[in-house]
Amino acid sequence: MPDAIFEGVAITYALVAVNVVVSLVGFWALRKERYRPHFVFIPSKANPARSWVGAVLSHFAHGDVGHLFLNLLALYLFGPRVEEALGPVAYLVVYLLSGAFGSFFVWLFHRKNRRYAALGASGSIAGVIFASIVVAPGGELLLLVFPVPVPAPIFALLYLVVSSLKMGGRDGVAHEAHIGGAVAGLVLAGLLFDDGFAPLIRAVTRLVG
Repeated sequence: MPDAIFEGVAITYALVAVNVVVSLVGFWALRKERYRPHFVFIPSKANPARSWVGAVLSHFAHGDVGHLFLNLLALYLFGPRVEEALGPVAYLVVYLLSGAFGSFFVWLFHRKNRRYAALGASGSIAGVIFASIVVAPGGELLLLVFPVPVPAPIFALLYLVVSSLKMGGRDGVAHEAHIGGAVAGLVLAGLLFDDGFAPLIRAVTRLVG
């Protein structure tokens, strides 16, 4: 019975577990000045010799329980579909590289800000959500700022537009990571999915046709 529960989605559950463990440790460590740099990504110090631990763990650490819950809820909802469509290895590649590309976007826009720090799996989660749009473009999704179900391709467009408009704001959200992760997830899924971008192209064609 336990094998059946994890069959086909073992990577998703493993990622959930890693996020929970790292975040629980991080909740304590983030209050300690000595350990805080090990759980956040500081773009002004994006030097592997100085900040590689923080650059890695920041993809799994979260600022609070709410932040952790929302990201893991999205991972739980979208991860299995992507994992089943791409296979475990390709799925893990999408997750990790989306997070890395999200961090690159954060570095690109905040590398001169010595006070800026980011953490959370949002870049990776955005990549997984956009990968799900590639492998299953016929579904409908909700945008938090516009809580009405919309076709997946339209959701993707709205998500990128809203995130772009919110960049540089003071809401404490690394929207740059969301955009970088989303773009990476979209591209990687199209390259790794057996059907490529064809299902998404057909879905977009039906919407505009």
